[in-house]
Amino acid sequence: MAGPRFSIGEAIKFGWSTATSNLGLFIVALLIVCAISMFPVLFDSLVAMIVSGVLGMVVTLGIMRMSLKFVDGGRGELIDLFETIPFIVSYLVASIVVGVVAMIGFLLLVIPGIIFSVRLQFYAWAVIDGRPGPFASIQESWEVTRGAFWRLIGFWFVLAGVNILGALALGVGLLITIPMSLVATAHVYRQLTR
Repeated sequence: MAGPRFSIGEAIKFGWSTATSNLGLFIVALLIVCAISMFPVLFDSLVAMIVSGVLGMVVTLGIMRMSLKFVDGGRGELIDLFETIPFIVSYLVASIVVGVVAMIGFLLLVIPGIIFSVRLQFYAWAVIDGRPGPFASIQESWEVTRGAFWRLIGFWFVLAGVNILGALALGVGLLITIPMSLVATAHVYRQLTR
């Protein structure tokens, strides 16, 4: 697959309209993530850290899955936050592989690290989209991003700018810009996989 197959403007517009029209749902989801991240603070133990880490991954993947459902014309629900449990092992293995590959790329010359980071950024989306196994999800990300490198870099910069503006709005703006970024990224992923 070659050539840019998505519009940054369309992705941002879709992300914004979806996030703002479902703001209550996304805020509750983000509050759940925050509550889970407090486990190690409230219960100072190794078990609390492990539980917090695993639940945090499950819910974060769940928010991504919810975002993808909106892109596919469905409706995200809070139950989506916990339907990603079967994907955790694939996600963990893929995360480790992608992390090692990107780190090696950055250690070599920086540029390969950037290339690997851009080309492999959709592995988690591929995992929750039902790709069988961690290596298939990594390969899927590599394939769908072929020919779209510079447009994806542009998309990164736009999302970074939007989230900086959200942070500058006393941090409250992030309650809109984070969900918007996730939905916009889901939109880009879906356009690339088509």
